Amino acid sequence: MKKIVIGDIVSRAWDLAVKHWPIFVLLTLVNSMLGGTMYSVDKETLMDAANSGDPSAIMEAYGQAISFNPILGTLGFLLAIYISYIGINMYVNAYRLGKPYEAMGQIFKIDINQFAIYFAVNFVYSIIVCVGCFLCVLPGIWIGVRLMYAPLLAASQNASFGEAFSRSWEMTKGNFWDLLLLGLVAIGIGILGFVACCVGYIFAAVVMEFMLVVSFFALMPAEPEPNVIGEGTTDYVEVQ
Repeated sequence: MKKIVIGDIVSRAWDLAVKHWPIFVLLTLVNSMLGGTMYSVDKETLMDAANSGDPSAIMEAYGQAISFNPILGTLGFLLAIYISYIGINMYVNAYRLGKPYEAMGQIFKIDINQFAIYFAVNFVYSIIVCVGCFLCVLPGIWIGVRLMYAPLLAASQNASFGEAFSRSWEMTKGNFWDLLLLGLVAIGIGILGFVACCVGYIFAAVVMEFMLVVSFFALMPAEPEPNVIGEGTTDYVEVQ
C-alpha cells in the first residue's frame, strides 16, 4: 500500500504553482467569473440593509437582493464545468509533462462522452458528500475523502462512471487520515490566501489543485511518478 508524505506533496505543489502560475491563475479567475454569472445582486438593497445595522434586516436583504438568473446561470454553470474539465487535464499535463499543454488549440478539444461521464461523476460526488454531511457531517467527510479522486479519474484517466468511484475508493484505502490532514493543510493555505487581501487566494487555489494532482499520482498503483518540475524532464523517481 502506497503512502503519501504531506510535506513532500505541499513542496512539489508549491514548486509547480510557482512555475506555471500565470495560466492557472487566469483559469481560476475565468471560472470564478463564470460562477458569478449564475446570480444577480441588487447592491443598493444590500447597502441599505447594511446601513440599518439590523442583523435580521441584513439577512432578509440578502434573500431579496440575490436572485438566480436561469439562462445566464445555466450557461455559466456549463461553461464552468467545461473549464474545470480542461483545467484538470492541464494540471495533470503540467505535472507529468512539465507544461500544461502541447499546443494552445488542443486544450479546448474534449471527448464529449468522457466529459459527460465527468459531469455525472461530479454531480453524484457532490450529492453523496452533501447527504453524508447532512446526516452527521463525519460520514460526509469520510466519503468525500475516499472518493476525492473520482472527478480527476473521470477527466484525465478515461475512467468510466463506476470505475472512477471504485478506483478512488481503492487508492485512498488506508490513507484516510493522511488525506484528511492534507485537506486541512489545503484549507489553511486557502485561509492564508484570503488573509493576503483575498487576492492571494487565487494563487492558493492553484497550489491546492496541484496538491490534489501530486497526491493522486503518488497513490496511483503501478504508475511511476515523474519528477518534472523542470520543463522537459523525463527522469523518474521511486515512490516511497
